[in-house]
Amino acid sequence: MTAAAIVFLVAWNVTTTFLALLVLLRQVAVTLLFHFGRRGAESRPVPDAELPRVTVIVPAHNEERVIRGCLDCLTRMDYPADRYEIIVIDDRSRDGTGAIADDFAARHPCVRVIHRPQDAAPGKPAALLDAINSSTSEVLVFFDADYLPPPHIIRRLVAPFADPLVGATMGRVVPYNANANMLTKLLDLERRGGYVVDQEVRHRMSLLPQFGGTTGAVRRSALEAVGGWNTVSLAEDTDLTYRLFIAGMKVAYVADAECYEESPETWQVRYRQVKRWAIGHNDCLGRYFLATLGATRQPLMARLDAALVLLVYTVPSLVLLNLVIALAMPAQLGETWASLSIMTMSLTLFTGIGNFAPFYQIAAGCVSDGQRRAFSAVPFLFVSSFTSLLACNVGVLQLLKDKLLGITTQWDKTQRFRSSS
Repeated sequence: MTAAAIVFLVAWNVTTTFLALLVLLRQVAVTLLFHFGRRGAESRPVPDAELPRVTVIVPAHNEERVIRGCLDCLTRMDYPADRYEIIVIDDRSRDGTGAIADDFAARHPCVRVIHRPQDAAPGKPAALLDAINSSTSEVLVFFDADYLPPPHIIRRLVAPFADPLVGATMGRVVPYNANANMLTKLLDLERRGGYVVDQEVRHRMSLLPQFGGTTGAVRRSALEAVGGWNTVSLAEDTDLTYRLFIAGMKVAYVADAECYEESPETWQVRYRQVKRWAIGHNDCLGRYFLATLGATRQPLMARLDAALVLLVYTVPSLVLLNLVIALAMPAQLGETWASLSIMTMSLTLFTGIGNFAPFYQIAAGCVSDGQRRAFSAVPFLFVSSFTSLLACNVGVLQLLKDKLLGITTQWDKTQRFRSSS
């Protein structure tokens, strides 16, 4: 091995070790800020006369098991009827989804159904664009077909738009099937850490909360100002989050806008879900990392934190690559004590301490919710962490392959488990 190659590998090792420490320190700092930092200002209720016209969009591809529950909730919203509509996108469904949606439309004037033909462009982002283009409302709200939104949620999601700089809002997602099995318990823990602590602190500290394509709302004028809806990305919500941020706008997290979702109940479904997220998120990393750091209309700390969050689905691939380097370099360097020490320390920091960093947030989330017993599943989190690590690595490899071959990665729908009753 040449001296230049050795220098490069050592530099790479040091860089990724530093990144691992940043991940760890960020998670710890976020948790401390959650406990001891200042509280964010709550949005004031908006009088009925000032509420904007809202269109709720529900994409539905073969969702007959769950869509009835979602529409039943949406047709009972506490929102002025003259400024409220629901668009269901029957996206090439081959089951009873379209018939169920049509039945609701016949009984509720606020419900409208778009039936996409079988030859329509596949994927959730393309389906959402059809609904967006068919609506004229200033505020667009998105729910997946398995979601069960409570009556107050629309009011709470639109309240932050009183600030003209807010381009999108995001509520808290809560699994309703957390006790189905060990996997759903682990996913419930991850949700607590991500929403109760991480999203909340990002909101409090004027950083960048993540807009999600479910339980989220977008101001139409803001969407149009940043180029409209992206139908190519598999993480269209992350894509929009960063385009808004780069344009100088804000995303508001609304902690009391809780909505209930169905978590995957099998490891295979969870694996495919994380793989899709990894592909979409890393695509956004390539598109927006440098632009995020250079978004001078945003505070410096917000830019640095947003750039670090973009790396979250890249870290597992760096872990794997570091492992390969750690196994290869000692043989090339004669297995000296120095090289072994460097590799052992960096690999431990990167895959051990750094990988456990989210546990701090999870513990804080359980305590904040007053549900400390939920934390008892933490010892099993290594199973879901390993599954996510594997899915992320496969997702990164698929993204690289598709980019090299010029292939558009296809959307992979998450399977549902709830009984239609």
